[in-house]
Amino acid sequence: MRRPRVPEGLASSTVGGIVEWFAAARLPAGSVVIYLPLPDEIDVTPVPDRVSRKFAVTRTPPSGPLTLHPLDAPRERHRFGFEQPVATAPVVDPSTVAVVLAPGLAFGPDGERLGRGGGYYDRFLPAVPDGAAIVGVTVSALVVDGLPTDSHDVPMTHLATETGVRPVGGPLSDPAALRLRLPDD
Repeated sequence: MRRPRVPEGLASSTVGGIVEWFAAARLPAGSVVIYLPLPDEIDVTPVPDRVSRKFAVTRTPPSGPLTLHPLDAPRERHRFGFEQPVATAPVVDPSTVAVVLAPGLAFGPDGERLGRGGGYYDRFLPAVPDGAAIVGVTVSALVVDGLPTDSHDVPMTHLATETGVRPVGGPLSDPAALRLRLPDD
């Protein structure tokens, strides 16, 4: 499934909302996972310049789950055209992850994610700690009801759109949704 590029204004607002969320949310210590975008995905690579956290970036291997590598690792071009860390780059342990920023073609209001069909994120996400925030990065027009799901699909805990970051199931424009709800709150 291909879609047009997200308009720059919406993409910029989404990234700005993510940055605001990091400033306001009480997030656990740990790495933040980002992706290097395809042309139709929101570019989250400006976030590390605006947020003081340790960042890791995904690598899509020929098979198996995504692997994590330091953001500054040497890169190569994947056969589908996006950049990724080289196979020999140092590895970041998924158990150190506090936040994952995940792309998708569409998301459901309850955290469902429609990916590109490879299952890479669904195989990777179970390796991150249970308390990690899994944030689907999209625009509100791509948050839709009725997405197909399978038993192995891993739902998002939050959605980031041009209106901000909110826990799944909440209203898309709820500014109070900036705070991550931790188990002992």
